[in-house]
Amino acid sequence: MDIDIVISKPDFENDNMADCYGQYHRRKNLIEIQSNLSDLDQCATLVHEICHVLTYASGEVTAGCLKDDTEEERLVNNFANLLITLFRQNAWLLEYLQQRLPDNDHNKK
Repeated sequence: MDIDIVISKPDFENDNMADCYGQYHRRKNLIEIQSNLSDLDQCATLVHEICHVLTYASGEVTAGCLKDDTEEERLVNNFANLLITLFRQNAWLLEYLQQRLPDNDHNKK
């Protein structure tokens, strides 16, 4: 699936991101991230929302063990925090993966 990522301002009148930094709209294949976040918060929010995408793609949300929004949010939050910590403490890792993934532009140089 293709997921679009957009930077949006919170819209309190329509309750759009009024109480969160970002959100994943699975029916729209869309991730929205609040504007004016720090780089770290923007990265953490994007990873968090990608984890939501992964839980839906795995089937664990609607038919699996994550039938409750609280359980899903707890799992997603834990994984996102761990991934951000991993990437911050191992800055080399993202470049290493990019260089070794098949069909990546870095490999065609």
